[in-house]
Amino acid sequence: MSLYAVELWNQNAFLAINAGAQAPAYAIAVARVLANGSIYVAVILFMYAWVRRGRAIRFALLDAGFGALIGLGIAQGIVAVWYHPRPFEIGLGHQYLAHAAEASFPSDHATLLFSLGLALLIRPATRSLGGGLLFLGGALAWARVYLGVHFPLDMLGAFGVALVATWVIGQVEEPLHRRIFPRLLSAYETVLRRLGLPRSVFPRDL
Repeated sequence: MSLYAVELWNQNAFLAINAGAQAPAYAIAVARVLANGSIYVAVILFMYAWVRRGRAIRFALLDAGFGALIGLGIAQGIVAVWYHPRPFEIGLGHQYLAHAAEASFPSDHATLLFSLGLALLIRPATRSLGGGLLFLGGALAWARVYLGVHFPLDMLGAFGVALVATWVIGQVEEPLHRRIFPRLLSAYETVLRRLGLPRSVFPRDL
């Protein structure tokens, strides 16, 4: 398939999802909440799991956090070498969310949520949390296309970047778990002790 055909599909798929001129106000409002709020919900879920769960869960959360950093790093590398305009930059569709005119591929927001979700989904202890974050990522992806600030391929690209980031974390998991993560957790638990925070609220293993 030629690049022209791919771009044509991308634009047609965008127009099929993007809100039209007569889109209901409630649909726009819901999409804006998903587009902007999904990240905050993910952070709250992540922090709750970190504070309330045990060391093994925290290792998985650290895997996911490092994976997200790798994913965002890859995304920024792509942006640095290839600029793809956003739909509103080429006058395509309707825009219902304010956004700067900057490279659209891949979506940083979706890369973050997909990277976190995939890394947690592959571990039995955090599978439900990973599934929830992937669901949020999918909702955010739909909302940002619906509101006219991203193309569908921006979201598919974000998922592909997240897959690569999850694979990379899997390759370096052993040294991270053996050398880096125990030190990070020890430092965290030391801070809890020195602050005198109650174990009933902030469980810890040391």
